[in-house]
Amino acid sequence: MSTTPERTGPEPAATEIAPLLLHAANVELNVTAHRVTVDDVPVAVSPREFRLLSVLLAHADHVLPRQHLMDLVWGPDYEGDPGTLNVHILRLRHKLERRPGAAAHIRTVHSIGYIFDSTAPPPSPTRGR
Repeated sequence: MSTTPERTGPEPAATEIAPLLLHAANVELNVTAHRVTVDDVPVAVSPREFRLLSVLLAHADHVLPRQHLMDLVWGPDYEGDPGTLNVHILRLRHKLERRPGAAAHIRTVHSIGYIFDSTAPPPSPTRGR
């Protein structure tokens, strides 16, 4: 498992930007290209889902408290409905998970927050998105 940003491919020329990647399990997030793939299949996500997933992947296998996630993704001055985090997590699960109800990758830690579990089993090839 690798959750640290890494540069891939040959050394970039002085004017090129090498891709910055975050990945855990079968999910890869290319920060440079603003692209998400699951098993090398592109997955469309909203800008907010992209930000939320980047935070979860950057801290894969660590529990992130709800308020900390809200601060990182929506900002510390966010005064909207805190339930928006639940909605965005649910949407990401539907886009990333083999069985969204099972929550293999993005798991809820009761009364604390969420964790991206990089040890989750790989998805079936027939998963729909």
